[in-house]
Amino acid sequence: MKFQSVLLSAVALAAAAGAQAAPAKVADGKVLKAVTESDLQQLVLAEGHTVDELHPFEAPSVRGKTADGLYFLLIGTACDIGKVKGCQGAMMQVRYDDDESVTLEGVNKANMEEAAIGTWWDKEDKTVGFTRYVVMDDGVTWLNLRQNLRVLLDVQASTLKYVFPESEKK
Repeated sequence: MKFQSVLLSAVALAAAAGAQAAPAKVADGKVLKAVTESDLQQLVLAEGHTVDELHPFEAPSVRGKTADGLYFLLIGTACDIGKVKGCQGAMMQVRYDDDESVTLEGVNKANMEEAAIGTWWDKEDKTVGFTRYVVMDDGVTWLNLRQNLRVLLDVQASTLKYVFPESEKK
């Protein structure tokens, strides 16, 4: 059940190594109507995690890593639309490789029991994911964005027992 990884290039590793202190701090009360890749990077750092990779996807994105070794993704969505610069949405995800214990019933149970995040299973790609999506159309505070990441990381941990009933992760 290892994190579904995206191949790292030598350039990405070098960028991630120097990326730990790059963005300026954001005040908790600041209202954001859009985020940039730099904001996503700062979000990872503001929560005490490390940046493992910058720009792992075509969209503005960051792969973070908790002190416990859990990888997670922050992906900007609805980017540079109309007159709005930046991304008006932020998808936060944790992904795992599936195993033989994953069932549709378990994924459905996870969705019913833990509505704060969406749980999904891509059988073809052999990936199980947990997602929290934040829409910033009329603005969210920086602290609210931070709290959304906390919710994803906390709730996915308690949801593993439904998706991976035979795993040591639960």
